[in-house]
Amino acid sequence: MFPTSIVDLSHPLQSGMPCYPGDPGFRIHCSCNSSISDKPRMVITVHELTCSTHTGTHVDAPFHFFPGGAKLSDIPLERFIGRAVVLDVRHAAHPRKKIGWADVDVDCNSAVLRQLGPRSEGKTDIVLLWTGWDVHWDTPTYFAHPYFTREVAERLRDMGAGMVGLDTLNPDETPADASEGGEPSDSFGGHEVLLGAGRLICENLRGLGTLAGDSVSEVWVSIVPLLISDSDGSPVRAYGWRHSKQE
Repeated sequence: MFPTSIVDLSHPLQSGMPCYPGDPGFRIHCSCNSSISDKPRMVITVHELTCSTHTGTHVDAPFHFFPGGAKLSDIPLERFIGRAVVLDVRHAAHPRKKIGWADVDVDCNSAVLRQLGPRSEGKTDIVLLWTGWDVHWDTPTYFAHPYFTREVAERLRDMGAGMVGLDTLNPDETPADASEGGEPSDSFGGHEVLLGAGRLICENLRGLGTLAGDSVSEVWVSIVPLLISDSDGSPVRAYGWRHSKQE
């Protein structure tokens, strides 16, 4: 059955939007705006886009950090669609503060953590970390986001997570001097652990709280990237919905 309520999990792509410091910004430019002589109501319009592969809501492939890692075009489409669990870590989300496993493994998340595991075992392998930081999108505060310890990435990897999505710029710290080449204090631990194990990361999601909640329905998401050959990442139009377990 087609879902009755779809939640948009992507930020709009627009000029001046936030991007990782030092990355190319998003730009849209009209490259063609031509009238058709015998059809005055029609105008041919074509735009040119300039952006990085990590613009807006996007997916990281293992190749992003590992030269021998899988590129987006190597990854089966089904890896980007499936059941998901939402882990509420808003209580631990503070500017430039670490979120550790003790902050994730709390009572409000105990039921959904039990659902996490490999698809081959009938479990759910897409994890969405809900910090609530998306409310700061397009403000300077967005760059001072909370971040996750290496242990969080290790635990999720070991439990069978195939993709980890979050509503911040980065699972790792974004240093204040990132545009000058500054590195996070834990040296990209989340990226290293997850991408190094062949897992996927989705950054800059929004609206994850609308998917959290009841126990009588399942969360499903589609986080499908563009099919760009030999790419390390891609923007996505992510969306989710709740599906009744009885259907």
